[in-house]
Amino acid sequence: MTRTMIVALLSLTAATGAQAGLQLGERPISRGEVIATVKKQFTVMDLNRDGGIGPDEFEAYREKQAAMPDQGRGLTRIGRSWFERSDADGDGRVTPSEAQGRPLELFDMADANRDGVASVAEQSVAALFVK
Repeated sequence: MTRTMIVALLSLTAATGAQAGLQLGERPISRGEVIATVKKQFTVMDLNRDGGIGPDEFEAYREKQAAMPDQGRGLTRIGRSWFERSDADGDGRVTPSEAQGRPLELFDMADANRDGVASVAEQSVAALFVK
């Protein structure tokens, strides 16, 4: 994939860790950590608790994110095109499975040996593609 996607992955994993005192490149990051973080964020975004995120919930989260001190960097950062990219079936609603799709795709690209963990070395190699 593209360098931009690897940058996104590194940002995603860094933010996940930042919430737990982890900085990118300090320790391995597991696929499970990425999944757990996406699930937690999905719960925050799903304001009406119906198991899906609609356009209004997406916009409400973007407004909340803009008010955060760090504007929700990393995995907590949801970009303008997140909804369109995540809504894989185009039904106007993002499901938990759809929300996990892109972050896991990016994680899997960095996890070169496919052991379910992006090691510090793998994170460093992925970072080389950014430059």
